[in-house]
Amino acid sequence: MARWTIDQSTTRSLDGIVALRIRIVGGLVNILPTDDPMTFEISDIVGEPLLVTHEAGILTVTYEDLTRGGLLDRLRPAQLAGYRGVGRRGATVSVRVPRDCPLEVTTVSAPVVIAGLTGRTQVRSASGDVTLDDLGGTVEISTVSGNLAARGLSGSLRFNSVSGQLAVAGGRLADVAAKTASGQLLADVDLAPAARVRLASISGDVALRVPSDTSAAVELRSATGALDSAFGLDRRDLRGRSNLTGKIGSGVDPASITTTTVSGAVSLLRREPDAPAAIPRGDA
Repeated sequence: MARWTIDQSTTRSLDGIVALRIRIVGGLVNILPTDDPMTFEISDIVGEPLLVTHEAGILTVTYEDLTRGGLLDRLRPAQLAGYRGVGRRGATVSVRVPRDCPLEVTTVSAPVVIAGLTGRTQVRSASGDVTLDDLGGTVEISTVSGNLAARGLSGSLRFNSVSGQLAVAGGRLADVAAKTASGQLLADVDLAPAARVRLASISGDVALRVPSDTSAAVELRSATGALDSAFGLDRRDLRGRSNLTGKIGSGVDPASITTTTVSGAVSLLRREPDAPAAIPRGDA
């Protein structure tokens, strides 16, 4: 196993990388594709030095005293205050990896930017925002208050947050599952045949825009939130519950779209042909 303690700006190139794991506190994480050997650059180090290891093709960037479980356990702000020096740690970590390299990134407050990759992507963050561009494969994002902004995704997307916002524009997805308590869920995407979309919030608004020729079985549900649709759906209002349901389009292998809120408003919007994808705002 190769092992480096990084306490000053460092750049290295490595061969044989098959997976990447980054577990830091503050700073910034940038991950981009390359057709050349993998390269990592670490700079702007504040506080404790970082530990970088290369074992069995897995490159790991972390701290000596932060195990995977240790860092994940301290993602709650209440726990951070009691951990020695964690709030004063930070670094900029920039990595170029093969396009199909699977990623696992965990941060407390560091924003994460990832672009141009096709392997499995997993990001966990407390308050750091996540930005994704042109990713394929399976994408899983979990935050406490961090937001996710994404464009040009293909494959599947899972997003879980307490108060973070999801904002997705463009791309073609086969599976979308997003949950938040108070954050907004906003998406304008094409749906693959037989795609599944499940969006759920408590008080956060939900707005989904799909192409006008989309075929799907739709069910929009809310306890007290307003429900609106630019497509013809059947409305049913009961005490403490409202539904908009029906089928849109007439293509084979229809998608399924389900949204659920308690008090958040829900809008299903129509994107006309040749109109560019853009973050919807919920006015059906």
